[in-house]
Amino acid sequence: MAETGESLPALVLRRLAISEQVAAAKFGTGRPVDDPVREQRELARVRDLAREIGLDPDVAAGFLSDQIAASKEVQHRLFAHWTAHPGDRPADSPDLSMLRAELDGLTVALLDRLRATGPEPLTLPETSEELKQEPLRTAFRSLAQRPS
Repeated sequence: MAETGESLPALVLRRLAISEQVAAAKFGTGRPVDDPVREQRELARVRDLAREIGLDPDVAAGFLSDQIAASKEVQHRLFAHWTAHPGDRPADSPDLSMLRAELDGLTVALLDRLRATGPEPLTLPETSEELKQEPLRTAFRSLAQRPS
């Protein structure tokens, strides 16, 4: 797996930014936010990847589950905003398959960084973007519960 120089919080923030584009892609095509089949497939893939790199599969799956939940929070908030304020809707719809490919690569980077970070407690990153504040807490939920 390829190492990235970005910190775990920076990677999580990058994933949340992509979540905004995913929301635009889904909203523009009428797709729902929730995709339980894909989520289960991704969690299984993460467990396999974690075993390959020597990371606890339960820790990896819990962490990815948090990332998925955080992404869905962003998407649901944007869907609600765009429904209430049609003038704010995105003008175009990004290609969801391209975004998912980007997310897949980011998942590998997140797992690498999670393995490299070890068990020490993490400080939640700060953001001035209100849309991302609560999802950030969600994204780090299982890591905040890790024993130090």
